[in-house]
Amino acid sequence: MALLKKIKLLLLKKLAKAMIQVIVFSSRVRISGQETVAALQKDNLPLIYIFWHRHILFVIHKFKNSGARPLISLSSDGELVAAVAKEFGMNPIRGSSSKGGARAFLHMARCVQNEKAAVLITADGPKGPARKVKDGTVQLAVKTGAYVIPISWSGSRVKVLKKSWDRFMIPLPFGRIHFAFGQPLRLDADSNAADPAQAGAMLEAKLNRLEESL
Repeated sequence: MALLKKIKLLLLKKLAKAMIQVIVFSSRVRISGQETVAALQKDNLPLIYIFWHRHILFVIHKFKNSGARPLISLSSDGELVAAVAKEFGMNPIRGSSSKGGARAFLHMARCVQNEKAAVLITADGPKGPARKVKDGTVQLAVKTGAYVIPISWSGSRVKVLKKSWDRFMIPLPFGRIHFAFGQPLRLDADSNAADPAQAGAMLEAKLNRLEESL
């Protein structure tokens, strides 16, 4: 059974990679807001990218071979996502709020503070509620002092999985994709993150506004 699972995972990750490549290579992709992020990267400043779970498919491709470390759950679904991320040259950090969270949190903190590696976090993942920022995202930003950068994308041809908890988005071939970086911000425990719930609501508003602007 273990061998069959490995074969299935191998086939699925190769299929998913090929599908994503066909979608992206056949689409017109526009990137906005990257110049601000480039300035932070040039100064080797710690970065935390946050996005809604429904956008993860294109995010993996956008950050391929970039050195950014995505946080991916230890669930069976997460196993496939992590495998696909590795196909695109990424090194996932595994864990979530419900399983392996403490270890994943410390791992991300080390990556951001010591290795100066950017991390990618599905702010409402892995299981929702949709569009609600998890406390761990706020805690990581405060602990590390990293810049938090909202990211989002939209497409002219998109399949929305309406029965999924997050209304997962799959871009379709031969369309237009607009990927955007929002304005970076820092969370300070003495000011805008003194109340974690309020800080989470602020990040939610920024993510939603960015998505609506596309």
